Amino acid sequence: MDRIRIELLTVRNFRNYESLDCRFHPQFNVITGNNGAGKTSILDAIYYLTNGRSYFSYRDQYLYRHGEDYLRLGTKLFSGDEAFKVDINSSITTKKSIKLEDKAIPSIVGYVGRFPSFMIAPNDILILLDSSVERRKLIDRTLSQVDRVYFSHLLSYNKLLKQKNAALKQMRESGRQDLLLIESFNVKMSEPATYIHNKRKEYTSDIVPMINEFYKELSNDAEQIELNYTSQMNDSNYLDLQKSSAYKDIAAAKTLSGTHKDDIEITLNSYPIKKYASQGQLKSAIIAVKLAQLEYVRNITQKIPILLLDDIFDKLDKNRVQNFIKICHHKLKAQVFITDTDENRVEERLQQLDIDFSSFNIDNGQLMN
Repeated sequence: MDRIRIELLTVRNFRNYESLDCRFHPQFNVITGNNGAGKTSILDAIYYLTNGRSYFSYRDQYLYRHGEDYLRLGTKLFSGDEAFKVDINSSITTKKSIKLEDKAIPSIVGYVGRFPSFMIAPNDILILLDSSVERRKLIDRTLSQVDRVYFSHLLSYNKLLKQKNAALKQMRESGRQDLLLIESFNVKMSEPATYIHNKRKEYTSDIVPMINEFYKELSNDAEQIELNYTSQMNDSNYLDLQKSSAYKDIAAAKTLSGTHKDDIEITLNSYPIKKYASQGQLKSAIIAVKLAQLEYVRNITQKIPILLLDDIFDKLDKNRVQNFIKICHHKLKAQVFITDTDENRVEERLQQLDIDFSSFNIDNGQLMN
């Protein structure tokens, strides 16, 4: 099994960093500093280099350092024993480029999944509480790491959906219906929609035992988490679904049915988690879900992804922090990056478990080892 790990990181004009060069520990890296110091920016740079895009923003222009119009990221990373050089350049005036060993990657589809990594951030708890959009993203980010056909179909479906919605809006504004145009969109979208639906359904079924195992290890609790994949396509094929809603779509000027309306119902001991779970249960649950993502990708690809933990230990008791670190080190065997405002909380647990690590502190915009 190939372990993905980053050795060197180079950052130019990314978020709040003008310039940063750093060498990391192959196992654990602890980055401490005050809120707003730039801890998250380092993790997001790593995520960007391994996934081809930021975890927090879909638009690069929001990642450029204030007053700048470009960013550059570089890394030397390993997949098993094999070393790779990755460079990413993005600017307002030119198209973003990703280079692997100085060779341009023509499409992000060919890059995602090469060097998998996963992020767990404080606001991820909202995945369990907010709209279905975030829960769909949770599935899509995982399946895109292991299935390029899925990722390609997802991009195609979303592009066609945008075009179809634009056509529906134009029909409402003009008062002229074009059912043949709508049908042509539906035919093109049927194959990707069907593939996406089948893969999402299979994934939610496979991942439940992993989530429960991690949840139990984190909390020493016997509570059971269930995931139920809800989709209009569970009861109807895509073309029939679109045919039945065609006139409603025209009236609403948007597509009201399809895989873009899918959701995941998450329950804790058969009760909706968003209504009945405590803060501690919600935090443990989202951590368990994210760790199960990593294990799922690891089992399928035979690659151990990098794990990025952004200020997630706040309000976790010492036992849960220690259990979490044990899982990362002994079970997942991932290279781990941890940010924290407390300089001692994580380091004390790592020392007690006799785990090697490097410690960094951000002070006045400088990363000190």
